[in-house]
Amino acid sequence: MTYSSTGSPNSYFRQLPNLDYPSLANERTSAYDYQVVKNIFKRAVIRDDIFKEVTAFTKYDVIGDERADQVANRFYGDPALDWVVLTTNNIIHVRDEWPMGNQDFLTYLNEKYTAEELSNIHHYETKLIRTANGKLIQPAGLTVPENHSITFLDNGVLRTESSLTSFTFLEHETNLNDAKRSINILRQEYLNLFLENFEEIMEYKPSNQFVSVNLKKTENPRLISP
Repeated sequence: MTYSSTGSPNSYFRQLPNLDYPSLANERTSAYDYQVVKNIFKRAVIRDDIFKEVTAFTKYDVIGDERADQVANRFYGDPALDWVVLTTNNIIHVRDEWPMGNQDFLTYLNEKYTAEELSNIHHYETKLIRTANGKLIQPAGLTVPENHSITFLDNGVLRTESSLTSFTFLEHETNLNDAKRSINILRQEYLNLFLENFEEIMEYKPSNQFVSVNLKKTENPRLISP
């Protein structure tokens, strides 16, 4: 993930617990030297069923080149809460999971395709087909081969339909990027509860490495006998 600076008290890295880690510094005085670092491997993932709580979230479409910190500022008044926007959408790899802005999208296309390739057909999709009395025969949006057709009875008459919608590589990539624009926004009134719960999740539980809820000591390989 890419998150706001650690300078803000609401920034993501301020929420992470610490590790007392064996020092790798050249100027360490002994094998017993430790240094406190952030545990960047500690993560929280939002359960899928949480998104069914429609009262807690609102749908939002990311606009143009809008970044997660700008969305956080729009809804929470604090760009450092970009990690809330990302976490509540289970986004880990921002580069792949957040919609690209116009310039980044053009750069991505130019690096991946030639102009000719972008105009080639990527796939075909079905069109909606119903009988005269409204019975559904074929839904729209199914990916099918170019020679796809369907034959059915419509009021006693045998019909064959083979009309499809074609999508170029450019249209396909555009649709994939645009699909990422629809995100869930945690409502402002649930923000404090979320932050409190997140803090609890980040706390360490008692173990042989436990120092405090915000600190645990890792093993020092230099002190372990072979």
